Amino acid sequence: MSVTHLLDGVLTVLAEQGVGALSVRSVAAAAGVSPAQVQYYYRTKSELVRAGFDHAGEQFLADAAAAQATTLMDFVGQWLPVDDRRERRARVWLAYAAMAAINPLLAVTSAQLDQQLRRWFIDQGLSDVEASQLFALIDGVTVQCLMLPQPERQSLIERTVLPFVSGLQADH
Repeated sequence: MSVTHLLDGVLTVLAEQGVGALSVRSVAAAAGVSPAQVQYYYRTKSELVRAGFDHAGEQFLADAAAAQATTLMDFVGQWLPVDDRRERRARVWLAYAAMAAINPLLAVTSAQLDQQLRRWFIDQGLSDVEASQLFALIDGVTVQCLMLPQPERQSLIERTVLPFVSGLQADH
């Protein structure tokens, strides 16, 4: 049994059942291990959510690298839930965001991560305002995509994100 195996269990529970169902027992069941094994690594629900979110973030970065995302739209495209893997990550992000809204420790961590992502956009040549706008647009479109059937999501992205990113790239 590895920690990665436990974290995959956390992602399964968050993505399929939501943050309300997340517990040491539900993660243990999803990972096929005893609750004591989960509790050895993660004592609280906040720790489980944070570890799951970090794991999903590592998957995102690995997927972006594997896809050789070289343009801003390539990178943004890796973020948006247009397939099962990205949808799973987006559901984990949404669970994390919901917890961060009421948990001060997760809120601080979330703000730090948001700042790192905005910094990445700025490093790609965007202004602070443009980076913040893009970040907010991605967040909103991600939530909207999760409300739509998968076949309809690409159309939403093409109507919202693609024109915005194209406009940013034209300006630079």
